[in-house]
Formats: sequence, C-alpha cells, structure tokens
Amino acid sequence: MLSLYIHIPYCVRKCRYCGFYSTPYSPRNADNFISALQIEAECNKENLYNRLINTIYIGGGTPTVLSVDEFERVIGIIRQYFQIDDSAEFTVEANPNTVTIRCLAFLIEAGVNRLSLGVQSFSDKTLHALGRLHNAEQAVDAFELARKAGFSNIGIDLIYGIPGQTTAEWEETLNAVTALKPEHVSAYSLSIDEGSQFIQQANAGRFALPDDEIVAEMYELAVQKLTSTGYHRYEISNFSLLGFECRHNRNYWERGEYLGLGPAAYSFLAGNRYNNIADSEEYARRLSSGLSTIEAEETVGADSAARETILLGLRTVQGVDLHRFQRDYGTGLLKRLEENIGMFEPAGLLQMTDGHLRLTERGFLLSDEALTRLSA
Repeated sequence: MLSLYIHIPYCVRKCRYCGFYSTPYSPRNADNFISALQIEAECNKENLYNRLINTIYIGGGTPTVLSVDEFERVIGIIRQYFQIDDSAEFTVEANPNTVTIRCLAFLIEAGVNRLSLGVQSFSDKTLHALGRLHNAEQAVDAFELARKAGFSNIGIDLIYGIPGQTTAEWEETLNAVTALKPEHVSAYSLSIDEGSQFIQQANAGRFALPDDEIVAEMYELAVQKLTSTGYHRYEISNFSLLGFECRHNRNYWERGEYLGLGPAAYSFLAGNRYNNIADSEEYARRLSSGLSTIEAEETVGADSAARETILLGLRTVQGVDLHRFQRDYGTGLLKRLEENIGMFEPAGLLQMTDGHLRLTERGFLLSDEALTRLSA
C-alpha cells in the first residue's frame, strides 16, 4: 500500500504537550508554504510514477486554520501531481475551534472522506491544563457540524494520564465520546515530548506525569468502556467500529511505503527513510532555490527492518505473522527472535498463538516496557 502525508505547519497557538513542528499562521506564510509545496510535489511525482495512492492524510499543526481557498490549492496540488485510487481513504485533521460549516462542506465536496477531530478531552479543566483553545461544548458542536456537513467517518483523539486528571473525569470523557458514537477513537497516554512546553517544565522540576498505576487504571477503563459500546481495539491506542480502522495508520504499522510533503514530514520509499527540515521558511527558501529540503536520510537494512516489523506489529492486536517474518527476513533472524521471546515469556507480556507473536493483555497494559525490553 502507498500513502501520502502532507504536513500543514500552522497553528493558532501551540498546545503545551505538543512536540510536533508548528508555527503561527498568517495568510502570507501560508501562501509561501503552498507555493513551496507545489514545487516539492512536482519534484516527487516521478518517485510515484504510475503508482496509485491508497491513503492521504493532511495533518499538522492544524490544517483547518487554512482558508477554504488555501485548502483548495493544497488539494489541487495533490490531484495535479499524483494518481489517487478511487477508493482512497482521505483524512484531514481538524481542531474544534477552527472548523466551520463552509470549510467542512468544502472538504466533503473535495473528496475528503474522513475527519480526525483533536478533541483530547470533554473536561474543560483538562482542556485548560493541556493548553487547548476550545471547550467541551465546542468539541460537541464541531462533531455535530461535521455530521451535518456529511462526514460519515469521524475519528476523535483523546489524551489521558494528565497531571491533575482524575479517573472520574476520564470516565466522563469516555462517556461523552461514546454518546457521540464516532467511527474511530484514539486514546493516547500523555507523553513528555521534545520541543513541548511540558518538557521545559519537567526539566525545571515543575511537571511530572501521574504514577504508572493511575495511568494503567485509566487505560483499562478506556478499553472496558469502548469495547463494551461496540468498538474493537485494533492497536494499543486505537479503537474503531467494525470496518472503520484508520487505513493510513495501519500502513505505517505494517511498514508500508509513504511519501511525506511539507516541513518536518517523513517519507519511506524503496527501503529509504528520510525527513524534511522542520523550518517552514527555510523549507520554502530551499525549494524556491532548487535545493533539497531533506535533513536526514537512511537506508533501512535487514536487521533494522526486522526490528521495526516486530515493534510496529506488536502494537496491533493482530501481532507479528511469524511465517511472513521468516519469509521476509530469513530463518536466522526468526531464530534470534524466538530466543528473545523465550527470555520474556515468564513476565507474561508476550504470547505465540496461531503462528503469530502478540502482546498479552498484560503486555498491552505495559506496552512501553514490553516493547522497550524486546528491542533492547
């Protein structure tokens, strides 16, 4: 499968937990960026010559800070330079405080068939702690606006394990999301990312994540609430109604190929992984001057590919297909994997069933520990 990712590098204001690259929006900055994006797309069209793109994901940043006219230019670039499968999944990320009925209606008309709403919480107190610019009521309004515009595939992102957040507040958020019944729910434990305000506070001794036991209790509550209301967990942090798994993210977990455009975007094509510079002005300057925007690149060898296959595969409920692993990487690497598994089986984190290596329920609960130990 082949995916296309476009990074829109603009936000109204950066949230306190966010480590992704973003910069303040202005019409002038957006115009320069989109002009540069067109150059980058033209430069890359030969890399995907005669290949159909199966999933498109426009993320950020906050893509919906763009005006309708600006969004029309971005989608026009995609359709001008790349061949899109008729059944492609086409996702756009949105924040509740930046969506309008005009924008949503345009996205539907332009062929966007999946919306990912960055809600994070239905508690105003928690939203304030995260530095979000919307409140719970606006989140509900944005969801209902998306339904009215015609979206029949909506995902909602949530965050738990936030300092000061109680299990009762988390349960209220879960109840609110199941009442709305989106097709997809992502529930991520808060992490302290490089480049975020939270890591600066943590380094100064003014910020600490809750105890692991509390975070684990919140995760178990999410699994129980969501699975009891019709969702199935198909990846550690991702739940969907039947048939609404995010195909774009599944391509990442299955080590499929993808082209990333825009500042800070990553690509993985023909065994090579590379990323663009995380600076929108320098990104535009280089492209307008005929220079490369690539900051770093590597050729992924067999050992690294095998390790990625294990770590990404174990994030999913399906797990790692050991027969396919042997076919792709040989008997020697399979034997080494089986030896490593034997070391961790007493901890009850891994299991082998039906020719697949999977995390146990305890393994999902302690996934960071399980995956870190296995990759060591």
